[in-house]
Amino acid sequence: MPRQPQDKPGLQAERTELSWERSAIGLLASSAILLFRQTGPPAAARTLLAATAALLAVLVLGLGHRRGRRTRAIRVIAGKNIVSDARTEVLLIGWAVAGFATAIVLLLML
Repeated sequence: MPRQPQDKPGLQAERTELSWERSAIGLLASSAILLFRQTGPPAAARTLLAATAALLAVLVLGLGHRRGRRTRAIRVIAGKNIVSDARTEVLLIGWAVAGFATAIVLLLML
């Protein structure tokens, strides 16, 4: 007997949103570390990096909220629950965080 598609996505959507929020909190923590650390890049560069990390955290929260809405919007095709992939969100945040890490490394080398 074939299984009926579920009306709700279950806990997967909630776990996905929580993981995006944890990523944002990690970026905010790195922002605070950059601001309060007295060694490393000059103060102006640290402030700029901290502001960039805070903006990235807001971007992660926004994309996480968008992803959560898309996860909850389940389509049923041929008896299967279909959720859109997160390729856009993951690539955007991945490249942004890689650029942020590169900027930190470059400033530490100065």
